[in-house]
Amino acid sequence: MDIELAEQLIDSLRVGLILLDHEGRIKSWNGWMQHHSGLTLADVRGQRLDTCFPDISGSRLEASITDTLRFKLSAMLAPSLNPNLLPLYHRPADRQHDQRMQQLIYITPLRHPRCACLIQIHDMTAALRRERRLRAQSTQLIETSYQDALTGVGNRRRFDQDLAQRFRQAQDKQRPIAMLMIDVDNFKAYNDHFGHQGGDACLIQVARTLREGLRRDGDRVSRYGGEEFALLLSETDREAACAVAERLRMAVEQLNLPHPLASGIGHVSVSIGVAAMIPTREQLCYILVAQADLALYSAKDAGRNCCMWYDAASGSASPLPASLIADLAVD
Repeated sequence: MDIELAEQLIDSLRVGLILLDHEGRIKSWNGWMQHHSGLTLADVRGQRLDTCFPDISGSRLEASITDTLRFKLSAMLAPSLNPNLLPLYHRPADRQHDQRMQQLIYITPLRHPRCACLIQIHDMTAALRRERRLRAQSTQLIETSYQDALTGVGNRRRFDQDLAQRFRQAQDKQRPIAMLMIDVDNFKAYNDHFGHQGGDACLIQVARTLREGLRRDGDRVSRYGGEEFALLLSETDREAACAVAERLRMAVEQLNLPHPLASGIGHVSVSIGVAAMIPTREQLCYILVAQADLALYSAKDAGRNCCMWYDAASGSASPLPASLIADLAVD
């Protein structure tokens, strides 16, 4: 192969090539380097790379080149672990904003009397952009799979995952965890009266009210099933959980959604069961669910539109303290 053809082939490669001599001076670089750096071979020949690109001084790239020249060691510098020190640009417009290309760099020793090191630079910008886009789409898909299609809150799958994770954390840290089981009162009658579209609209408004009533980052309402919703509260004891429950109950009541078939109330309401514990190592997470469920049905048996908490000492549910309800009503 003649020299002219070899140079044409090297210049046509879609990868940057730099040849350094034994003193670390630039012997050659190809057309790709000229295109993405804006410097011709005549501009850089005979100069050290750190003279052309002062940014690399003290960097891992400079250290790797030194190791290659001295000890004949190869190196690979991935863009995820190394800043893009070389001022190379994926597109000409990127140069104006100094948006450097994402660079994958291979440094290879050469056994040649005039050339000691080959540097190959791959433009990973497009590949990493695709990766970020795919990762974002994957994250969005996962989030969608954990979201209730109707109400937009978490679905049962989300609740089950949160329960297992947060219960285990409470066990490990020996910290309290609480659960609220929330049921829309007389929902079947509401659905029969207003139809499925009216019932769906009701659930959407209730779910939004419950979600907006939360005050801590990380607290999340999930649709447990049908007209039931569930809420897990980490680092929350019984008294604090009861306060949250009563505040949410009042928020739904204040929506004043008409419900002609709700005896004695006349509008949509919810019943809430509260359970809280510091779980032992031996306890299963679904004990908390069972306790909140028992408290919920006690609230419904007590006339609905109220909150009840599970008393582990007696194994039964009790009404919220009157002082707590009064304080929240004033607040």
